[in-house]
Amino acid sequence: MKKGLGRLSLLALIMVMTISMLAGCGPKKPAPEDAQAYVKAVLDLMCTGDYDHSVNLADIEEGKESEVRDNLIGEMMTQIGSESNLSEEVTASFKDFMMNAMEKAKYTVGDATATEDDGYDVTVSIEPLQLFTGIDEELNEVLEEKVASESDKILAMSEEEQTNYVMEIVIELLNKKLEDPQYDPAEEVVVHYGPMEGQKGVYGCTEAEGEKLGSKLFSTSGL
Repeated sequence: MKKGLGRLSLLALIMVMTISMLAGCGPKKPAPEDAQAYVKAVLDLMCTGDYDHSVNLADIEEGKESEVRDNLIGEMMTQIGSESNLSEEVTASFKDFMMNAMEKAKYTVGDATATEDDGYDVTVSIEPLQLFTGIDEELNEVLEEKVASESDKILAMSEEEQTNYVMEIVIELLNKKLEDPQYDPAEEVVVHYGPMEGQKGVYGCTEAEGEKLGSKLFSTSGL
């Protein structure tokens, strides 16, 4: 179960890595506010499904911004559901939870410092969302109650059915945590916004820079 929860904590990281490949077409030497606006737009798109449209993100069709996030999360959920033998219903619940969790993310885009490549190092303050603190204890408590009252039903289940049964409980517990979200103390992450290799006049962040952001959105406390 810990392995499954660990995978969940990496979903944000994977999504940022994907979205960070979106480039912003702009002036040859963008201003600091261009770098700040780009980084905020990428985070906003990922977490809320929308962003400041004055920022030009490549391959985003107006009016379909939320579809980009929805499709990315949907693709990840399908992959994880397949690998974990989750049913379509549980996978859909997992996706709903993930959407809600992303919307609870807390971040503030700060200063942009000029770098030698005509780009900028942008400081982002992130308060990692706590999802897994105490989850093992809570899950064990619920399972003990379930086994005591539904032992025949649980024992009659196949391994796949038991996996889905447990994941339904996990998702329910995680959703409860979103009702009163708790956060770790803020951490500063510096990401580089600069010329995209092989693309003249195009600026953005690499996958490695996106990974820095994604790895901090969810707290690893409790894993």
